[in-house]
Amino acid sequence: MKTVMLIGLFMMSAITLAEDVTGRWTGMIMDQFEVVYDFTQDGEKLAGTTVGPDGTKINITNGMIKGEDISYTINVMGGDMPVRGKIVGDTMKLTFSMDGNEIPFELKKQAKK
Repeated sequence: MKTVMLIGLFMMSAITLAEDVTGRWTGMIMDQFEVVYDFTQDGEKLAGTTVGPDGTKINITNGMIKGEDISYTINVMGGDMPVRGKIVGDTMKLTFSMDGNEIPFELKKQAKK
């Protein structure tokens, strides 16, 4: 019983210690397209914006963070695109699907100025 309680406490502390992702994150997709996200986290809820290929601001919807798992949806040129991945320190390792192919990309958290 003590072992189960210790495991439970450890898992709760790991979740509590997860860093807030609020802030600006930048990266490249396919080494060609620069992307910038401004995230806001409230508990497990994730919101924010990015900029589309045509320069318009795109809102993040359905954003969730559970432990190191992250998921959200953006609407690109009229179609919803789900994005999923993991948060590892100041890096997000993400993927989205395009024409049936999984496209990986990484975002790095930018230091506050």
